[in-house]
Amino acid sequence: MCNLLENLKNQIKEEAKRNNIGKYFTERILSTDRLLEFNIPVGSKVFRGYRAQHSNLLGPYKGGVRFSNKVTRDEVEALSIMMTLKCALLDVPFGGAKGGVEVDFSSLSEKEREELSRGYVRGAFPVIGPEIDIPAPDINTNEEIISIMVDEYSRISGKSSPASFTGKPVEEGGLEGRDIATGYGGAVILSELCDFWKIKEATIAVQGFGNVGSNFAIFASKMGHKVMAISDCEGGVRAKKKISIREALKCKKENKRVGSYQRKGEKRICNSELLEMDVDVLVLAATENVINENNAEKVRAKHIISIANGPVTTNAEKILQKRGTVVIPDILASAGGVIASYCEWKQAKNSKKMRKEEVLDFISKKMKKSFYALHGEKQDEIFSNVALSLSLRSLERRMLDKEGEIR
Repeated sequence: MCNLLENLKNQIKEEAKRNNIGKYFTERILSTDRLLEFNIPVGSKVFRGYRAQHSNLLGPYKGGVRFSNKVTRDEVEALSIMMTLKCALLDVPFGGAKGGVEVDFSSLSEKEREELSRGYVRGAFPVIGPEIDIPAPDINTNEEIISIMVDEYSRISGKSSPASFTGKPVEEGGLEGRDIATGYGGAVILSELCDFWKIKEATIAVQGFGNVGSNFAIFASKMGHKVMAISDCEGGVRAKKKISIREALKCKKENKRVGSYQRKGEKRICNSELLEMDVDVLVLAATENVINENNAEKVRAKHIISIANGPVTTNAEKILQKRGTVVIPDILASAGGVIASYCEWKQAKNSKKMRKEEVLDFISKKMKKSFYALHGEKQDEIFSNVALSLSLRSLERRMLDKEGEIR
């Protein structure tokens, strides 16, 4: 069992016990409804595909599909559980799912990428659909890949099915603002956090300057905050005054990496240096477990916003909490994407297009409500535990309601 799955299940057990949640429900939420594994032949190669469907208590299963050589059965199961918890916390009527293929995507030709995408849909087809399980983009699966998947699903089902996937190109029924939704949602949390702790001009370090991290930085800068450092997997740069996000994005587009951006007086840094910077807010938008028992004591940020999946381990968060560092958990901070997915799904089902402003406003209202629900609980507790408690209580109520309806 991978660390992410094991840690998540242990957290659920602890919070269920502390909240006097029944054993029957706890066992239900610790188990996954379905985990499908299938082979995908691409030319002379065969790749392993997965689709984990954790729970549909709240609605149809929902979750991304990632193409990466790091994909494992345990990983997709863990991420499907996290999606269930996220939807429960944000009051989004979806269940949790996740999919992936273990593959070095960068080594594939354009033709092989299309074959892989169509092969994934063929393998998962029996368990996905607009009312059953709605996949979305994730690592290495952008809107072009989703367009291919929708085409394959429609071909197999024998009818046009734009509600079968979210994350489509706008001209094919996709949602305006979907590409910036997760970064925007993180920025909404930043705004509420600064209001709550009365921070007028926050200094910020962003680890992970991909789509999510860069969009977060754009919105944070527009709000008047100072992004002092950014990084990607190859390292980053720290500014004396503040990073020019526009110039950083231009450099990354031209040179494919953040390290190429450097103005006079700025310094190249590695990721460990960024994590240890003395800033108001550290934003984690890269990978899991980047702050752990080994480096938690060196983290000097006053607040951490977790937009990546599981970037702070449970033990590290305990260390940070004792030192007074506030960690906003990923199931809240990264929720802008799934809220936007709900908007796109409803748009496809109702044939009524939503404007970008409407989408962002909907995301903002949902995230603000959950932020203050989190802060309405005990302030001396770790926020990820509080968020988990709120999610579990919401899911237990829904299970009891559902079983009452059946009876």
